[in-house]
Amino acid sequence: MTRVQKLCAAYESFGIAIANVPDDRAKVLSRTSAGVREFVTAALQRVPKPTPSQVATGLEQGWRETPGLIQEIAQQWRSDVSRAWTDANRAHYPEFLVNEEQRLNKVIARGKIKTESEFFRVRHQIDILEGEVAQKDDLQTLYSLVDAYESR
Repeated sequence: MTRVQKLCAAYESFGIAIANVPDDRAKVLSRTSAGVREFVTAALQRVPKPTPSQVATGLEQGWRETPGLIQEIAQQWRSDVSRAWTDANRAHYPEFLVNEEQRLNKVIARGKIKTESEFFRVRHQIDILEGEVAQKDDLQTLYSLVDAYESR
């Protein structure tokens, strides 16, 4: 599978998984994600025509920014939506998760969030881990990073 195909499959899986979340922002995210192939088809019709690599890079950037969009969803649904995003990654684009895990580990090792992108990555991890008693220590570390970033 190409990177574009993997990303399309991940977006679609995610969109389907969150389709019934009763939150307006989740519904928009679901429709956008589920309609990714139409977006790609339209993008490939543009002049000048983008290369597959350019399309993949754009899709990947959007995918990387999705945890930031998830933050806009009501707290009661956020963990479920975050897990759906992670599940879509695991099923369709696992190498993306490996890269994101490396980014998260760098932030933790550094002990400081430097960018908004890193903030959203840490916040997303918190959403995934919240409610899991076994993850209490990891959550405390992540909460400390977020608190320090937000207080600056």
